[in-house]
Amino acid sequence: MVLMVVSINESWKIPFAYFLIASITGKEKANIIRESLCRLHAIGVRVVSLTCDGPSQNFAMVRELGADLNILNMRPYFPHPEDPTLKVHVLLDPCHMLKLLRNAFATAGVLETEDGKQIKWQYIEHLNTLQEKEGLRLGNKLRMAHIQWRKQKMKVHLAAQLFSSSVADALEYCEQELKYPQFRGCAATVQFLRTIDGAFDVLNSRNPLGKGLKAPIKPSTKDRAEAILQRAETCLRGLKVNNGKQLVHMHSTAKKTSIYGFIANGRSALNIYNDLVERPNAPCRYLLTYKLSQDHLELFFAAVRARGGYNNNPNARQFRAAYKRLLVRHQVKTGTGNCLLRDNTDILDSTPAAVNIARRMDVELNTKMLQSTTSQALL
Repeated sequence: MVLMVVSINESWKIPFAYFLIASITGKEKANIIRESLCRLHAIGVRVVSLTCDGPSQNFAMVRELGADLNILNMRPYFPHPEDPTLKVHVLLDPCHMLKLLRNAFATAGVLETEDGKQIKWQYIEHLNTLQEKEGLRLGNKLRMAHIQWRKQKMKVHLAAQLFSSSVADALEYCEQELKYPQFRGCAATVQFLRTIDGAFDVLNSRNPLGKGLKAPIKPSTKDRAEAILQRAETCLRGLKVNNGKQLVHMHSTAKKTSIYGFIANGRSALNIYNDLVERPNAPCRYLLTYKLSQDHLELFFAAVRARGGYNNNPNARQFRAAYKRLLVRHQVKTGTGNCLLRDNTDILDSTPAAVNIARRMDVELNTKMLQSTTSQALL
């Protein structure tokens, strides 16, 4: 388990703790997080959010900390252990939630909206079959890898390219313009893809100069971002799936994690914006939501694996050596991974020269203190 801090108002990140463990409980994780928050607070670092993925231990952890991600009584934040007036907002990594939603959609085959319209995976399959047959693509990146997603289920870009407006536009074109019978009734699927695509774009903004849905959340875009996230929450709350006996809300089944995650992420992103941008004497002029992503940690893991060459599964000793090396000299090719480098957030580095200077200054300071102590003792 590795803990990392990522600066929201600057371009740096730094891993600050790791634990070589086989398993850990939610309560133990919560204790580690509390201790980390207290130590960071002591050196002047204000932590505004906590991002993790969706295992059950993490749900137990956030409950232990004082947050609640249950959709019926959602409170996606908890008080800071050092200052109860400050809130630490909880997010479940948007990329993981997108993959889980794709998995649930493909596995179920058919989802139903609150008003009884059907969202069908078969439309995605029909579109891919048509494009493979014709040898042309209708302005999208859909291919067989997106349909046979189980072979590469950890690849984020496959889920992001599937939940895209370009796929939605292609489906709509096939139904309304080309009049293909296999696409009849795909309007609900088109709307679903566009809704999720919009929400993910808002939760994944990384360029201060971004346009449209990829723009940062700022005073001029806040209302639009809020409307998109609210539309996604309404859509996800109403999704139903057949459990073999009857239609039930998806948020009440074992596939609820992606629903909880997207809704919590939308609320937390807006709350963080209000806290950092809209309040008096705000420290930020806008919020880049990609700063809240777990991609920064995933890329660090990719760099650790790259240190081992062909061995991408390091043991404890190899991990510790790579960890130390990356802290001192971080310009290492990331190699393969489940996510791609999207911004220029570097590890807050300490070059060998800086380390040597710090050591020399520390030695000189200790020598002077020793000489002063000796002089006082002689006096």
